[in-house]
Amino acid sequence: PTPSSPLASEPPPPAPRVPMDPEAINLIILGTDWRPGQGGYRTDVLLLVSLDPTHGRVTLLSIPRDLYVYLPGWGMGRINTAEPRGGFAMLRDTLRYNLGLDLHHWVRLQFSGFDRAIDMLGGIEVRATAPLADECGGVHWSYQAGRDYPMDGFTALCYVRMRKRSSDFDRLRRQQEVLLAVFRRVVSLDGLRRVPELYRTFQPTFESDMTLEQVLALLPLAAQVARQPQRITLARIDPSMAHGWRVPGSGAAVLRPDRLALSAYLWEVFCHRLPSLPARPEWR
Repeated sequence: PTPSSPLASEPPPPAPRVPMDPEAINLIILGTDWRPGQGGYRTDVLLLVSLDPTHGRVTLLSIPRDLYVYLPGWGMGRINTAEPRGGFAMLRDTLRYNLGLDLHHWVRLQFSGFDRAIDMLGGIEVRATAPLADECGGVHWSYQAGRDYPMDGFTALCYVRMRKRSSDFDRLRRQQEVLLAVFRRVVSLDGLRRVPELYRTFQPTFESDMTLEQVLALLPLAAQVARQPQRITLARIDPSMAHGWRVPGSGAAVLRPDRLALSAYLWEVFCHRLPSLPARPEWR
């Protein structure tokens, strides 16, 4: 669709589609900053989970919230405004247009629902892969790389969101660490056999277009990666693929993608194991 608002910069051409196995399912986990009595919100967490049952692997791709992209049918803007502005349809079109990635399902949770869910699990244990010293909720936190840290809901939410002394890129790392910790906790509770019970228990903490039956169909893959965690690939867009930029006119600080570097990275992450893969097309 053509833009409905004036553009601060010209939209890029659409990205070449990233080919995946026909059975692969891509879902997006969205964390919102919505609060009661607040009109709008943004999806400050965007974590794509690609499930490939054919090859028995899972790929997590973290996307920076300030990535400056073309929102089909509206104009240029931060990627974290796509879903609030136009629902899942606009977010799906945005990722397809700018990253060449197809989306099939979505899961959206508010940060208040996130910390409740962690507490309902009895807490999680997060393996920190890099050091962090920051403040959240009036408390100073310190983490060392290579250590495991028990966290309740409030602590995990702080760990995911802190950025006063780090960056949004570092938050992407921590989001993945917490998601893996949640998965390990569910497995430790024999949760793969208790999915219907857990689904009903946690349903008040999230929204999704996935039915329980669709979740149950993914259990064989979940069991496989639980036994072999090396089948999980962690990927995130980093400063080599997006750099700080000021939007002409408004002066808003955003991350402008390096389209060639980003395209090459996504093809490497998602396509390197596919047989008979054609050569990666160039941007038009």
